[in-house]
Amino acid sequence: MSVICTGRRLMAIIVSLSLILQSGCGFKDIDKRVFVLSIGVDHTDNEERPYKVILKLAIPTGSLRESGTEFTYLTKESESIASAIRLLKTHADKELDFGHAKVIVFGEDLLHHDLTEIADFFVRRRDIQRVSWVAVGSPNAEGVLKTQPSSEKAGSALFNLFDQNGVESAYIVSTYLFDFRRRMIETGFDPILPVLSSSNDKKKIVVNSSILFAKNKHPFKLSPRETKFYNLLANNTQKLDLIVNRDDLIYTIAVDTAKTKYKLVTNTKNKPGIKLDVSVKGIIEESNKQMDPSQLSTYSKYASEMAKKEITELLKKLQEYDADPIGFGLRYKATRLHTRDTFKEWEELYPELAFDVNVNVSIMSTGIIE
Repeated sequence: MSVICTGRRLMAIIVSLSLILQSGCGFKDIDKRVFVLSIGVDHTDNEERPYKVILKLAIPTGSLRESGTEFTYLTKESESIASAIRLLKTHADKELDFGHAKVIVFGEDLLHHDLTEIADFFVRRRDIQRVSWVAVGSPNAEGVLKTQPSSEKAGSALFNLFDQNGVESAYIVSTYLFDFRRRMIETGFDPILPVLSSSNDKKKIVVNSSILFAKNKHPFKLSPRETKFYNLLANNTQKLDLIVNRDDLIYTIAVDTAKTKYKLVTNTKNKPGIKLDVSVKGIIEESNKQMDPSQLSTYSKYASEMAKKEITELLKKLQEYDADPIGFGLRYKATRLHTRDTFKEWEELYPELAFDVNVNVSIMSTGIIE
């Protein structure tokens, strides 16, 4: 019995000493922290301090209805992003909390430099979410972050553009930090980022195009129309429109469901290629003439031919640029017997591939108008 009591006393002494000797913990009260909502990185013309870091900070208010400034900004130029953030800590009277930073914006000038080191920094930091969205700011990241739409509350403007809860659009590409980093180091799968543009009065942010980063190539911009069809192929985007112009008839199809699947056909005597099957269902949303419900099959045929033409042109354009944002090369590596030269085989094969695109558009009705 005495041995048990002695053991308990010893354990109590050890616990007490451990509590006394603790120098503190990493937790800080909420009133001692300021939350970073977005991070921007621009490139300067100064070789000694090439990076300009912009932090968008939230200023807590008692109510969303209260007027006044809701955000503040910290900006610093330095030789590295890490040192800039360390110096920015001396510009605030509270600890910078990056736990709520969900958007990372790169300026356009930064794209002409190696992004590997920059992406590596954000991935390494344990207080930055890997599910943060990455985007390109045009003409720079600072201008985009300092744009405050009148509808913005609690820093949600940029968040709502990418999380598919606020805005649902086929023109918006949402790229997570972990996916951006993976595509940069993975062969057969090229990164693609959305482009954010701010209006001159800093009251509106527009995002309807994207930029593609092919390996060892200059950044290549996709138009809004090309971005829409990329989302259809890569992400099975539902909320999109198909505009058909046939003779003097113009009509728009609102797509309800879309599905894309493809197959690499290389083990054949004919020319190797990629067979894509795209299925789309929707209704006619707008037209310049009266639509005949009995001609839905004809309207569907016109839309299928138009979509096939647009998709084929996009695929050939990506092929000419030697870019692969859809991941054809990654599929090739995963479905072939792995050798040391598997990806080299794909690099030789990709420029010669033929695209066999089959699009099936089904128009369900002409809308609620008979």
